[in-house]
Amino acid sequence: MFTRLNSSLLSYLTTQGKAGSTTTGGSTTTTTATAGDAVVARAAAKAGPQAALQRAAGTAKAAGAVQSLQANQKALGSDLRAAMAKAGVKLEGAIEFTVKADGSVGLKGSDADKAATQAFLKADASQPSFASRIATQARDAMKLSTEIQQSAAISQAAKMAKTSGGVIALYQTLMQQSAATSVVFSVSAGSSSLTYPGSLTANA
Repeated sequence: MFTRLNSSLLSYLTTQGKAGSTTTGGSTTTTTATAGDAVVARAAAKAGPQAALQRAAGTAKAAGAVQSLQANQKALGSDLRAAMAKAGVKLEGAIEFTVKADGSVGLKGSDADKAATQAFLKADASQPSFASRIATQARDAMKLSTEIQQSAAISQAAKMAKTSGGVIALYQTLMQQSAATSVVFSVSAGSSSLTYPGSLTANA
């Protein structure tokens, strides 16, 4: 079960704004989709655009950001493990920090690992704190994930829609999935990983 993480991480996320939110510029576009477009949209959304996400993540535009985020998560994982070891914290298994698009934060792991991690973060006096570094990483991953999902949705919509109105309708349907986006940063005694929609899972 997920438990609420310490308030420092949650507060930091709140002050940074909910990751993954997008602005349309205040304009509203009305489109008309055929019944066939609606069927295609539902099928595409249900199937999940995993292949499209991977293609979008592999484009020249996204590749650099993906690699940078992977490098940062490796450094954060290494620093966090070292700091926890110095503080006498020994993880029995993996600890997962989960941040959702709505800004909610969760911590998953054994009861002992969760208690030790929460105590460590509460006592952490480093600048920037590990809580803020984890939050910043989650925010960056959410932003990149949204961009990758947008690119994938545009590509799918252009290929699958039967009408011009259907392109927009299908794009909007596919992007509704991004509301469920979550970033998971996992750390254990010997490795770390960062996953999000469109990520190429990195381990360190």
